[in-house]
Amino acid sequence: MQFRSLFNKIFGREKQAKDVTALKLLNGYANAYTPFSGNSYDDSTVRDCVDTIAKHFGKMRPKHVVKENGKIIKNANDRLNYLLSNCPNELMTTSEFLEKVIAQYYTYNNAFIYIKWDISLENVEALYPLDFPMLEILEDRESNLYARFTFGGGERTVVPYNSLIHIRRHFNRDELFGDDNSKIMIEDLSTLKAAKASIVNAVKSFTSLRGYLKWLTTMRPNDMKKTHDDFVNTYATNNPSGIASIDNKVEFHELTTKVTTFNSQQMSYVRDNIYKHFGLNENIIMGKYTEDEYIAFYESVIEPVAVKLAQEMTDKMFTRRERAFGNEIILESNRLNFMSVASKIKVCETLIPTGGMTINEIRAIFGYAGIEGGDERLISLNFVKAKDQSLYQTGTDDNSLKGGEDDGENGNKNGTTGASQ
Repeated sequence: MQFRSLFNKIFGREKQAKDVTALKLLNGYANAYTPFSGNSYDDSTVRDCVDTIAKHFGKMRPKHVVKENGKIIKNANDRLNYLLSNCPNELMTTSEFLEKVIAQYYTYNNAFIYIKWDISLENVEALYPLDFPMLEILEDRESNLYARFTFGGGERTVVPYNSLIHIRRHFNRDELFGDDNSKIMIEDLSTLKAAKASIVNAVKSFTSLRGYLKWLTTMRPNDMKKTHDDFVNTYATNNPSGIASIDNKVEFHELTTKVTTFNSQQMSYVRDNIYKHFGLNENIIMGKYTEDEYIAFYESVIEPVAVKLAQEMTDKMFTRRERAFGNEIILESNRLNFMSVASKIKVCETLIPTGGMTINEIRAIFGYAGIEGGDERLISLNFVKAKDQSLYQTGTDDNSLKGGEDDGENGNKNGTTGASQ
């Protein structure tokens, strides 16, 4: 009942399309999408990779801006900006929203966000990341696209495809969806699981007793079997100490076996194959990265997805006319935060004299709170526009210092003086 309530809260206002049929693609009627069910997210190494990307992407700040000639002319101070920067929906914050989207993007190579419009169909009311076991793409008689979702509770709904923010990874062979991980991930995951299993088996074998019992006296078969079973149940099956005690009726002869495991190089090779699939390395996973490593991680992993998501949000949340007037969604991040203190100082020393940073911006870089009046820009008087340098240095316009260009007395005098010298 709780699921039904949440379902109605999200999709209750959506009008169900009629006379929709399966969309025929160039490759036939392959219009259905099922998220990869290989449980890759249940593997600790894969989850570490996905979580690392998601938590860093969660630092991004979505914003509604207005651009002109490719430059931001103003930040739109509207309800959409509040929704993007604080709570895309009533269930999650912006950072949680972004983390969930990225987790689905890297787990399934597809991520879907449902845009819930208000009654007027002009303003965005909420954004919901969707997780589901089945999706079908449909079309109506006017060739408008729709998506029919089947959720885990059995609920189904049809929504216009243009009400979905859809980003794809490995977008190659399929016409609508990113290729799944079922083929390329299974082999690496199987190898990784085998490596982990070998270590577990080695630990278990370290304390286990393996051998045979030699009877020193004649015993009846039933007594022999009972003694054997008692010994196995007591010392062989559940014996973390690896120690046993027997009386003088029997001797225990140990059988030793050599258990082989993956060495450190082999384990690193297996893990690196998983890391490479996500564009990561061990230093990024462990948070031991250098400044250059993080810049490479940001530019190769975080930024491409940010551009992709921002473009798709802009396309689905604004009309063509609104986009023509420069309305756009961007995802920005303060890249100075991950710089070293020495690099931050160099940036400040470069930008402060030219008025490139305010006092509060400088304080924010070093983790300090803003101060009153700190948003005003300070500019060094040691800098001047190139065309005004003569006026700044001498107090006289540059043209007045050029002989022969002034027909007045001063010009002739300057020219004569120059000649006599």
